[in-house]
Amino acid sequence: MNPSQSNSTASSPAQTLGPGKLNGTLHCPIESVFEILLRLPVKPLLRCRCVCKPWCSLIDSKKFVDKHLQRNIESNPDSGIIFRAYTEGNNFYMADVDSLNDSTVMELADPLKTQLYGAVFVGSCNGVVCLWKDETDVLLWNPATRKVRVLPIPNNIPIPFMLMQSDAVGFGYDHLSEDYKVVRFVDSQLQGIMVSVYSLKSNTWTRAETITNTIRLRMNFGIFANGALYWLAAKGAHIILAFDLGVERHTELPLPAGVNKTEENRMGLIVFNRCVCLIDHYPDSHTDIWMKNENGVDNSWSKFLAVEQPGILGSFKIVWPVAFSQTRNNILLAVDGDKFTWYDSERNEVKKVIIQGLPGSYASLVYTESLVHFSYDFKLELEDLLKVYIYMCNFISMVTNFRL
Repeated sequence: MNPSQSNSTASSPAQTLGPGKLNGTLHCPIESVFEILLRLPVKPLLRCRCVCKPWCSLIDSKKFVDKHLQRNIESNPDSGIIFRAYTEGNNFYMADVDSLNDSTVMELADPLKTQLYGAVFVGSCNGVVCLWKDETDVLLWNPATRKVRVLPIPNNIPIPFMLMQSDAVGFGYDHLSEDYKVVRFVDSQLQGIMVSVYSLKSNTWTRAETITNTIRLRMNFGIFANGALYWLAAKGAHIILAFDLGVERHTELPLPAGVNKTEENRMGLIVFNRCVCLIDHYPDSHTDIWMKNENGVDNSWSKFLAVEQPGILGSFKIVWPVAFSQTRNNILLAVDGDKFTWYDSERNEVKKVIIQGLPGSYASLVYTESLVHFSYDFKLELEDLLKVYIYMCNFISMVTNFRL
């Protein structure tokens, strides 16, 4: 056997480990570099940022962040869940929806624990969680990247609204301007409801509109779905107030037909499967979950779930759907706000969820893991793309040689 034959034989196994090899260097198309990183969860991607500056630039680029988020939404939406304990210093815990029975929840550690102390959930959108703290501060938090941003306090509130006020807050994403927005309602009762909107892009608050004082909000925190924020409200009878983040104006929506519009303290709004849902609870009888069918603020509802009492869940005070399992065969239900159960709608069976390491009393919020950050200044130039391509090829070559 001559030397050339020996080298050819020795290198032949490497041909099966990559798309091709030229002059001893493994080559990977630049499109594949992007696609390989795109399939990684957030935690490994954060480690990859430390490999080199080009990798960091790629992972931080808006194009990559948006693509990664879109893929997560399409493949595994609402995969994460956050718990806020009502005791033990209001500690925060995190877990995966599908592994609630299999692993212990992870408690947040300092300094993040200190930053979030005393904060309560406002809502979640695209992996970003909005929190309300000390009745004045609004915080944005990405649990996956562990980044927190405290928003400036509005300075455009007129004196009549400052003297006698109650606040309501909502958080969502305006896809038209590609901007995250926080909406704050200040209700003076006599003057009406003044609406201020915070833009993450401009980092400023602006005055949007003043809503008539004939409307009274029944929720402190609005829920976000399909470009709008929603609150239960009353204008004589109960209505739903929808605030469109694109045009920054509100619309009044009637409740679904068949729902008693005058009963107090019996209804609630939630987001499930990225749709607005109305909880219509009848104590000692049943609970109906109505789902809003159409996007935007058009009004079309269908009854998504009806839970009898007593029934397969036994006796309960309130119940609502939280998330689908990854296979979408089961629905995670919150029962009385302090326990969970998996519900198989086809078999009409339930399985109790036992969460390890979690206090007995808590609030919960589902979210989609993402790389979304709180700045829009990240840019990826062609030169950086070429550097990423070279680094990726060298990295794959190194791994291949190591395995050999």
